[in-house]
Amino acid sequence: MFKYRILALLLFASNLYIGLAQNTVESIRKRYADAKEYARTHTGSNLDDGADFGQFYHMEARQWLPATGGHIENVYMYYDEDYVADSVIYKPHYLVFATKRFNFAAREYFQEFLYDADGKIAFIYAYDPMTELEGDENDKQYEFRFYFSKGHLIKALVKRKNYDEKEFLQAYSGTTIPAKYKSSYYDLLSASESILQLFKDIEKEAY
Repeated sequence: MFKYRILALLLFASNLYIGLAQNTVESIRKRYADAKEYARTHTGSNLDDGADFGQFYHMEARQWLPATGGHIENVYMYYDEDYVADSVIYKPHYLVFATKRFNFAAREYFQEFLYDADGKIAFIYAYDPMTELEGDENDKQYEFRFYFSKGHLIKALVKRKNYDEKEFLQAYSGTTIPAKYKSSYYDLLSASESILQLFKDIEKEAY
């Protein structure tokens, strides 16, 4: 069991700590898949000291908002240890992956953030269920994917679908952000920075 735990942690670290290197879309997708798998298998129900024990911070906020009613926001922040500092018993942590799920009324929003080991954002995924960006009368559901290397955008991918459609279709793919998507893009960048700062603030108090 202990050996399995060490192997799982080493796999997680080896694929995610490479964030200090130059990112490519392919390398980001590999790290993202590993982070998703780690988050899926290391949850709040895995509390035993063994291979399935996950290290993360979880914050839940509950509010009653005018017009939209109950608002619940959950943020999970998955971190790893700085393996460079071998002589330090309590090694410093760095944020690897974060998820954010929240609602306004009956609309459910979901966001994911993958970070490089130096704190720069590497990837953002967001599902937006209520956005009108195309100049028509109907709201559409959107998926945003933004890839970064050393904090600079290297690819943007936007998909959308109507509520009566089953699959998302590609609306944009490129290395710049069209004007109609800029508000969503900068809001997500701001969210990634806020979560990183929240992680740092928790670290000061909890570790």
